[in-house]
Amino acid sequence: MSFENRFVKVEVDRGLAVVTLDRPSANAVSLEVYDELRRTFHRLHEDSSMRVAVFTGAGKVFCGGNDVNDFVDLDFDQATEYLAHVRLTFNAMYDCGIPIIGSINGAAVGTGIVLSTLCDVRIASERAVFALPEIDVGVLGGSRHVMRLAGQGMTRLMMYTGRRIKAQEALRANLVDQVVSPDELMPTAMRLAEEIAEKSPPAIRLAKQGLNRTEMMNLKEGYEFECTLTAAVRRTPEAKEGALAFLEKRRPAYADRG
Repeated sequence: MSFENRFVKVEVDRGLAVVTLDRPSANAVSLEVYDELRRTFHRLHEDSSMRVAVFTGAGKVFCGGNDVNDFVDLDFDQATEYLAHVRLTFNAMYDCGIPIIGSINGAAVGTGIVLSTLCDVRIASERAVFALPEIDVGVLGGSRHVMRLAGQGMTRLMMYTGRRIKAQEALRANLVDQVVSPDELMPTAMRLAEEIAEKSPPAIRLAKQGLNRTEMMNLKEGYEFECTLTAAVRRTPEAKEGALAFLEKRRPAYADRG
């Protein structure tokens, strides 16, 4: 798989991708970065050999938000076109067929907090902070994405004030799933990625599809859809191999990635 990006670095090893946002000094997102992120996660989705991705930021910042220079002179029509690129990027991450583990190494503000919410699991450094500061620079942010995790009260507080919250408060608000020391951040994310990568690839992809779809359904509709995916999993050779490996008390063949 080839990635010819300036600001989104990708390393792939045995179906595990590490995606690093690298745009000094604060990993601010420009239109070019949005398009690189969209293409990257679309390619990961399309490649059947991919199993899991870890997404992080280079240096001390996860993502410092949008490059404000892009917004200074935007009129209504230009803003509408720009935001279309933003939506396509966010959709590419949400719809990516493989799980994405967010390794949140520092500030995740504005677009940064939205990028973190689009990961399936979020592990944050103790030094991480989160904010929706758009109210201070004349735009509005991705509050709907944040609301999926943090709920109405915290989202409104962050949206109205632009206030930064620290990692432990983000943990209590369900914005992240685990907080670790800076030294343990990437090792923890990589251990989780390795654990997921050893599972049946078709089952993992169907599981993510089900989780995404049923999130918007009521209980009965969601479980009915999940049952159709269970039936679909049973058609795969990995399903039989997994059952046999369990009975024979051995590792399934698909867990060995070479």
